[in-house]
Amino acid sequence: MTKTRIACAVVGVLSLVAAALMAWWITPSYVARIPDGKNISRTYEGTFQSLLDPTALASGNLLGAIKQNVPMSVAQDVKVEKTSGGKALISDSRTTSAGGTKVEQTKWEYAVDRKSLEAVSGHPSSWNVIPAQGLTVSWPFGAKKKNYQGWTPETQTVATLTYLRSEKKQGITTYAYEAKVPPTKIVDPQILATLPKQLPSSLLKLLGTAGALPAAQAGQLAQILPELPAEVTLAYTFQDDSTFWIDPNTGLVIDVQRNQQRIAAIALPNGTTVPLIPAVAATYQTAPASAQKAADDARHGRTVIRWLGVYLPIILLALGFVLLVLAGGLGLLRGRRQRPVAPTSGPTSAPGGTSAAPPQE
Repeated sequence: MTKTRIACAVVGVLSLVAAALMAWWITPSYVARIPDGKNISRTYEGTFQSLLDPTALASGNLLGAIKQNVPMSVAQDVKVEKTSGGKALISDSRTTSAGGTKVEQTKWEYAVDRKSLEAVSGHPSSWNVIPAQGLTVSWPFGAKKKNYQGWTPETQTVATLTYLRSEKKQGITTYAYEAKVPPTKIVDPQILATLPKQLPSSLLKLLGTAGALPAAQAGQLAQILPELPAEVTLAYTFQDDSTFWIDPNTGLVIDVQRNQQRIAAIALPNGTTVPLIPAVAATYQTAPASAQKAADDARHGRTVIRWLGVYLPIILLALGFVLLVLAGGLGLLRGRRQRPVAPTSGPTSAPGGTSAAPPQE
């Protein structure tokens, strides 16, 4: 019985310790964070309200240079390339197509904290990453009803991700956040590589007189054309109005609605710009099948976190308590069985003073 009591006590204590470790250390530190080799693929679909064809524009084909209401799709692949302790090297690859034809391909790499998902600077020197700030590819585990800072790769600036409300998406209670990026200069080299860097002033004149530009822009262009060189340098700005629906438990993006523009402008020698025409004006959202997959991933992740961080610790806590109570009960029982009996020194008297011993003959 002594060995059983000791075993119950030891296992009980270990169960209590394991419950505490699972709830307050192992799950928060090693479960609720980006795992090695994680790969998330999402697709988006929408419309290019306006799309500039650089090849057609350069050739002087004004009718074919500006395409309107073209179906668009975006394939995004987010992958954990490497990890180092609490940090991860994450790549964000996107392929954009117009009417089934690829028009843009980008890839950005970030060093992020594996739990908060925020960009970090202290990472292995071999990682070739963008020096980003704020959130880059997703929200943190245990997202809060508060504002965050998010990275805009096109402009390499941060924007406020404003918490709006709690809302059901795909059967999941999500937190909705809004990002608004005002017109900001595009500096990302991958984006700029797909856009014309210069245009002949003669071609700009044709754009203004052929009705390809809005009236306000055409009027501005007519005023400055006499002062422009033969080859005019172009600059581009990016603006965004997007809403994201986030699973607060896992930080996964369940749905996205985006409205974005890239505006081509004339870069004047004095440093100012004159907006001309949208190089890209697009509205798109998460494809239904992709949103459903995101919701399924969120449910699975939430189940794992709850089982390891809540349910299993409760089970271990109950088991430890029962085993310690059992060990205490066995100790009490053993103590009663081993209680010594008081020795007798002579015959015992019966009631009334009569001896209970047999009479001597």
